[in-house]
Amino acid sequence: MEGPFYIKLCRCEFSGLTVSRSLKRQSPTPAGNTATWFHDKCRNMSSRPSTRFLASLFLLVFYSLADSFADLPSQFQAQQELTNINKSAILPTCPCRRAATLLEMDSKNGNECPKNITEASQIRHGLTLLDADFFNDIKVLEIAKGAKEFNIPIIRANRKLVASINGGLHNPSPLVFNPEWSKEQSQGKASRFNHPSASGIQRPNNEEDIAFMSVLELGELIKKKQITSEELTGIFLKRLRRYNPVLESVVSYTEDLAYQQAKEADKLLSQGVHLGPLHGIPYGLKDIISVPLYKTTWGSTTFKNQMLNIEAWVYKRLKSAGAVLVAKLVTGSLAYDDIWFGGRTRNPWNIEEFSTGSSAGPAACTSAGMIPFAIGSETAGSITYPASRCGVTALRPTFGSVGRTGVMSLSESLDKLGPFCRNAADCAVILDVIRGKDPDDLSSRDIPFGDPFSVDITKLTVGYLDDADMEVVHVLESKGVKVVPFKLNYTVDSVQGILNFTMDVDMLAHFDEWQRSGKDDDYEAQDQWPVELRRARVVSAVDYLQVCFLLSNYWLIL
Repeated sequence: MEGPFYIKLCRCEFSGLTVSRSLKRQSPTPAGNTATWFHDKCRNMSSRPSTRFLASLFLLVFYSLADSFADLPSQFQAQQELTNINKSAILPTCPCRRAATLLEMDSKNGNECPKNITEASQIRHGLTLLDADFFNDIKVLEIAKGAKEFNIPIIRANRKLVASINGGLHNPSPLVFNPEWSKEQSQGKASRFNHPSASGIQRPNNEEDIAFMSVLELGELIKKKQITSEELTGIFLKRLRRYNPVLESVVSYTEDLAYQQAKEADKLLSQGVHLGPLHGIPYGLKDIISVPLYKTTWGSTTFKNQMLNIEAWVYKRLKSAGAVLVAKLVTGSLAYDDIWFGGRTRNPWNIEEFSTGSSAGPAACTSAGMIPFAIGSETAGSITYPASRCGVTALRPTFGSVGRTGVMSLSESLDKLGPFCRNAADCAVILDVIRGKDPDDLSSRDIPFGDPFSVDITKLTVGYLDDADMEVVHVLESKGVKVVPFKLNYTVDSVQGILNFTMDVDMLAHFDEWQRSGKDDDYEAQDQWPVELRRARVVSAVDYLQVCFLLSNYWLIL
């Protein structure tokens, strides 16, 4: 464009003052003289007291950015021509607004805005090499802080352990293709064991007592026709609706499906068909497990209206065993802790406390007698922590025992599904139903599961750590179990660092679009996944593989 034209300076908002001026440009500004050009144009702005502060601030910002904005008028011209630019872009296009944010952030640190702007600009140049230059300045500085304080110390420690010798003769990678992996079912399936019966059980007189019976006890009532599956389903749906407003543990009720499955269970029983110990038993699924025709929200504001036409493998197994799905239960947002788009799940034993762990809904609902059992998941403690907090028995099975098709993935090498129940016997029965080879999950296996009810516990040896609950140790000892103290040959911090690296990088691979499009700004707890996944963005492939070498050494622990 030739000849004179007008452009409008960006609006700058500081301390309630707003100014908008037009500048007339006759000719392009010589490269390298941006600051001089801007000083001349701003001279009139400082003639009035009300704008003297703004003029000084403009000079401060643009002097510091002179190298980056060598041809500022040309950039203003480009902005005018691109009037249809996307208003929702993540990166602020206004240097003054960006400076305002950084000024606010650094107000406690001596007003170091120019220094931070320069640092953010330099880091962004590095991020372009990773195709990751879509973060705003605040997030860029946050990434740098996280990398320095968290990534680098762990990377150096891992490197010392597995990369101090060249040649790859030690610490082989677990990321190796196995030609035996296939979608075909195993030829030799693991056999099932005989479940104990709760013979002699009589139906209690009130629903409260029924609600806290074990799965095996409820199964016996149904089998002996002392109660129907439809009646039992009604009892638990009523309890779910009564206590959910306090516990915030239910995402959605599957009432129509539940009554349909319950009626089918009663019909089969009337025909003399009994499918096993879960026949007609109501239960709930953590809401990362997909069920057709119902929302699978992953606990997240971003996905709260998501409906997946996928039938999860674990749901198929339970349906074939005659179990009745009554509700989708709370998962922490994107399977992190107990905060979700509808609130925060509480501990039924003390509603001033929260349930902790992303399997928050399964733990709380089982504990409160809102369901007989539930299926949760764990990557890094999301079964064990909420079970401990809410006072229920849960089982985190061996990796690969339960297929994960139709389940939101955090880390393929760490994710596991398992039951929440009243007692250990129920956990064993449910694991026996849901375990086995999933044709669409290459990590799943027909892993042998010996009859736990025939084990002679006096032949068991159980180790305990210095900080173990000694009351539990003494109970085991009184039952004839041999208990021995032992110490770990690794530190908890080292294992936690390995786990976090693996989990965060794997998670980001699955939620790359979510981060790139800025949806992480809508996340329910900004100090959780948003911070961790930005930090994961700058983990190199070399550092990730070295963590995987270590992971193979700690596989049984994780």
